[in-house]
Formats: sequence, C-alpha cells, structure tokens
Amino acid sequence: MIVNEGTKRFLEDVASSSPTPGGGSVAAMAGAIASSLGEMVCNLTIGKKRYADVEEDMKKLREKCSEARERFLELVEEDALAFDKVMEAFKKKEGIEDALKLAAETPLATARECISLLHVLVEVAEKGNKNSISDAGVAALMAQAAFHSAMLNVRINIKDMEDLDYKSRMEEEMVEMREEMENAFDNVMEIVEKWL
Repeated sequence: MIVNEGTKRFLEDVASSSPTPGGGSVAAMAGAIASSLGEMVCNLTIGKKRYADVEEDMKKLREKCSEARERFLELVEEDALAFDKVMEAFKKKEGIEDALKLAAETPLATARECISLLHVLVEVAEKGNKNSISDAGVAALMAQAAFHSAMLNVRINIKDMEDLDYKSRMEEEMVEMREEMENAFDNVMEIVEKWL
C-alpha cells in the first residue's frame, strides 16, 4: 500500500480545524517530495552502463537530494511549532513580535532549501537518466510550488509587524530569492523540455 497510515494522518491533521500543521508545513512537505523525486532520478541513473561516465556525479547529487529531503521533513515540524508559539503569544499578549519573526523565518528557510534543491535538480536533469526526465520536471515543479507556498507564509507573518526595518529586509530578500528560484527552475525545465 503506497499511502500508509502516517501519510493519511498528516493529511487528516492538515484538514482538521487546528491551524497546525498548515500551509508552511505543507510547503516543506512538498519540498520533501521534490527531493525524493530528484533522488529517484539519481537512483534510476546509477548502475546503468549508458550513464557510467556520470555515475560518481549522480551519487553526489543523490546525497544532496537525500539531505534536502531530511531537512524539509525537519521544517515540516519546525513550521508547526513556530506557529504554535505565535498562537501562544497572542493568548498571553506578549512576545508576539518575536514569535512572528520565528514564524516568518521558518518558511523562509524552506524557501531557501527549495532554491538549493533546484540548483541540484538542474544537474540531475542534465546528467540523469533521460527515461526519467519527466520526474526531474515534476521535482522542479514541486520545488517551485513549495517555494511560492513558503513565501506566502513568510508574507502573512510579516504583514502586521511593527519592526518595519525587519519587514523591509525580509521583503528585499524575498525579491532576490524569487529571482534566483525562477532562474534555477527555468534552467531545469529547459533541459526537461528538450527531452520530451
């Protein structure tokens, strides 16, 4: 059975009336799925005679995808915990700004991880098994969706922030990150489209 109890439980938790896990955790989970697909392309390349010349590269890329998957899974948990702290701060009416900063920085970390993964996926698409090129494309699309989803969570947490310098710095960083992400994404998809 592909969809196990853990997966069902996560989706049920997301669907519930509890605000966590919410969009930030879902963004990180999408990143984990993207990483897994990248890893799969590596595994479908390693050991194939046709791709013997890139075998060592693919092993390194597989390791990077595996590390990204683990980091994204940590961020699923971290995002939920960060938002729980926001809820707690609002109840106590203290430490709200600090809690909001943590709740913004966690999805920002997810977005950064998405960019790193997309840079890896460029090489995966370029060197990997061309029978799995569509999987590299889906991995990139999932990473892109994870990035934009994470960014929405950053934006909602900084929206009403009183620390305007902090808010401004975050907004500037997001603009730069978005440009880097789109460039990496376009690079992956350009390679994918050549082989479809």
